[in-house]
Amino acid sequence: MSEKVHYLLHGVQDRYSALYQDNIAEFGDQDIAIASIGGSGQSLLGNILLELGLNYADPYIDSLSADGTSAPVPAYADYRSRLSATDRTGRDEKATDKPRWPRFVKTHLTPDFLAHRPLLGAWILTRDPRDSLYSWHKFRTNFAKDPLDLRAPTFEAWLEQPGPTGVSRLEDWASFYEAWDKARSTFRRTTVTTFEDLKNDPVPALRKSLGDLGIDVEGADLARAVERSSFENMRAHEEKHPDNKDRDPMTRTRIMRSGTPNEWQGWMTPGLHGKFSTGRIADVADRFGYRTAEPCASPEAAG
Repeated sequence: MSEKVHYLLHGVQDRYSALYQDNIAEFGDQDIAIASIGGSGQSLLGNILLELGLNYADPYIDSLSADGTSAPVPAYADYRSRLSATDRTGRDEKATDKPRWPRFVKTHLTPDFLAHRPLLGAWILTRDPRDSLYSWHKFRTNFAKDPLDLRAPTFEAWLEQPGPTGVSRLEDWASFYEAWDKARSTFRRTTVTTFEDLKNDPVPALRKSLGDLGIDVEGADLARAVERSSFENMRAHEEKHPDNKDRDPMTRTRIMRSGTPNEWQGWMTPGLHGKFSTGRIADVADRFGYRTAEPCASPEAAG
């Protein structure tokens, strides 16, 4: 696989990259890209959309068709089964049971790589970069165990180490969200949702974002979907995975790790604060309401 393709997928393993490249050709003018960096709550949002009966597809593990349908790819069954957002066991997914359009499609790509496709809209999902990058680091080193990521001995070193995009993770976060923010005017429908609102005030946040995208959903339906997508329920789903059922809780492999807003307050150090509080990442974070330049609430917290 070319270095360019590996760059496009922000470090997702090659077999996932190849599938996503095939799926891009099926994106059309009724697709809405849900754009996020890893660790920002895409699994939570996807689960809620599925619980609402909307058409959510994960192009990294599903095969998409131009008619709006998608089908699970058997090679990714293990990963899919860990997340209730993508586990199709027990789901009745006949085309008549849910609308085909719009289709919501997950992406970790910057908008320029999708510019040749006539997308209907963009849903930007953001999270405090301190928490999203910490969560992404945990996923890539504890679950995915990617050799590139394992080279860094600490989270602080990982932030500065060039990733698959060729820049530091700090620069990657800033570049990604700055690009999507600038591209909003090119779409017919756009919205922004924060992970923090999904956790702290989900029903109003979802009602607004879905409304921005032309979708009207009853408040009671939203509340029900949110409850079914709680961290506790999603964690319980993953705990049933064969890799976890008979293992000690301390050694279980999990994608659903914490799901907590402002987790950074428990591990922030002066050195880490300096990385998030200056430069481009601080400027872009501020646009989305994250004041990473402000003094730490607990600057001496253990790393």
